[in-house]
Amino acid sequence: MIGFWSVFMRESQHYFVTPIAYVVISTFWLLSGFFFSFNQLFVSAIDMVSAFHNMSLLLMLMIPLLTMRSFAEEKQAGTLELLMTLPISDGAIILAKYLSLMMLVFFMLLGSSVAVLVLIYFGEPDLGPVLGGYTGIFLLASSFSALGLLISSLSANQVVAATATWSLLLVLWFIDYASALFPASDLIHLFQHISFSVQYLDIIRGVVTGGGFIYFFGLVLFCLVSATQVLRMKRF
Repeated sequence: MIGFWSVFMRESQHYFVTPIAYVVISTFWLLSGFFFSFNQLFVSAIDMVSAFHNMSLLLMLMIPLLTMRSFAEEKQAGTLELLMTLPISDGAIILAKYLSLMMLVFFMLLGSSVAVLVLIYFGEPDLGPVLGGYTGIFLLASSFSALGLLISSLSANQVVAATATWSLLLVLWFIDYASALFPASDLIHLFQHISFSVQYLDIIRGVVTGGGFIYFFGLVLFCLVSATQVLRMKRF
């Protein structure tokens, strides 16, 4: 347990001794606030649906910038071997790095919640869908983070890790479009089930279904277990 907290605190502190966390978090706050204000002033969208849509896209662009250093930087700096000599299991290392990422994601979403205060001040929004929407966005971000962590564990270069993560997220976002190529195939259901863009449609309306929760939880679990196996193979 001591080893887990040591890695967690090391990862959390490292994000904030470099500009990357400050740049990503402040940019997310700035852009999400801008799009929210634009929708309120010029589109008259007095809800959070458009805001959640924009946050989903921003997270897809920015989370790879946070995950790219998780293991790729360790390899470049030659500290991965030192990390694996600590009295801590591979799974605990992966979990510590993942939870430090999710802490940053939490701060990103927490700062954007100022928009909810604006809605409460100027109107009477239904807070149920708002809370559901934030829960769904957090689940979406958790999947992005887990995928990025897995890609970083497979990469030896941060730029390669970020680019590969962006590419994979884009494929999973638009993969349901491929169902048009197989109109009479059972692959349609598979493409639609694994597509982020299909899963997030309910999320931005504040509806978190049991199927959606299982999808995101299963994806996170698969990525973390896979990253653990990658780290275990590197150990031996």
